Amino acid sequence: MTIHYKRVLLLLIGLLTLPILQIDTLRADWSRVTDLDQPVTRLSPDPRKAKLAMKAHFEAQIAANEAFLKESKEVTASSKDPHAYESRVRLAVAQAKLASLDGNPPAVAGALEKLKILEKQAQDDSQHAETMFRRLSLQWQNLGDTADQRRENATTYARLFATEFPQDRRAPRLLAEAAALCDNHPEEKAKLIEQALTLSREESLTQRLQDDRKRLVQLGKPLDLSFTTTEGEQFNLSKEKGHAVALIFWSAESAPCLVWMQYFSRYAAEIPALKVVTISLDRDRTDLRSAMQSLNVTWPTFFDGKGWDNTIARGFGINTIPTLWLIDRKGCLQALNARNDYQLKISGLLQQK
Repeated sequence: MTIHYKRVLLLLIGLLTLPILQIDTLRADWSRVTDLDQPVTRLSPDPRKAKLAMKAHFEAQIAANEAFLKESKEVTASSKDPHAYESRVRLAVAQAKLASLDGNPPAVAGALEKLKILEKQAQDDSQHAETMFRRLSLQWQNLGDTADQRRENATTYARLFATEFPQDRRAPRLLAEAAALCDNHPEEKAKLIEQALTLSREESLTQRLQDDRKRLVQLGKPLDLSFTTTEGEQFNLSKEKGHAVALIFWSAESAPCLVWMQYFSRYAAEIPALKVVTISLDRDRTDLRSAMQSLNVTWPTFFDGKGWDNTIARGFGINTIPTLWLIDRKGCLQALNARNDYQLKISGLLQQK
């Protein structure tokens, strides 16, 4: 073979190999995109450093998606790469998160608008559902400044998604999360629960919703509660009529419970007219006693060592802790969970005749 033919052959091989190399580069770019899917979990306790780490992560996601989309267009002029649409969605999401971290509302709004446009460009229901869910998830992170704003926005977003994609497994979950914000609006909560139950196909979610419904039907009704305390004494709620009662479901094994109880115990110590009763979802009696000693409380407490299967908690449909129920002077349940605004609600309860 002459040198001339060898050069021609090498040139042909090079031309045939070039697209393969470009495709390999594209695959490598997509790998960088997916590698950045994992959230940053090991953040510094220093807020400034933690923010910088999150910022760097979002910037890396943006750069990776921009590089992929650029390469995608170079390889396929029509930009029909199967991952191109997904990359544009990821890019808009990362831009929204970065803008939110930087406190830039106009940029957040611009990124959300990109996602709305992408929803219309989706080629199938699966793409449409995924893009819409990502947009709503971003909006969910900033539902509003007041409890009413958060409730109204969450309800709107959840119902919107459930109407568009009733078969999507995330639809009933969004409805359940919206219902969790409606403890002060029982009628609305009941509607969300029932809608979610009709759509749920997951046993665990269905159980949670049934618990929610079980709690809801107790509202405004006399509460039947009696047990033997950890000190061997008999407690019967019916004998507390004439007093406002705070009923707390908690666990010494739960850090959020312990933090919340530190504040509540100090508050309750200053309100002698308030009777406090607790239901322990602990498995270790020693841990419970140690926590109560640390909190300096001697409230009547029920403990059966069954954890989340606690007999009383299961009977009342408790599926989150700490949960604070408020019971009026007539023995009727008046608040499903006053954990976050107990001072205002207890004050109102004590003023009732």
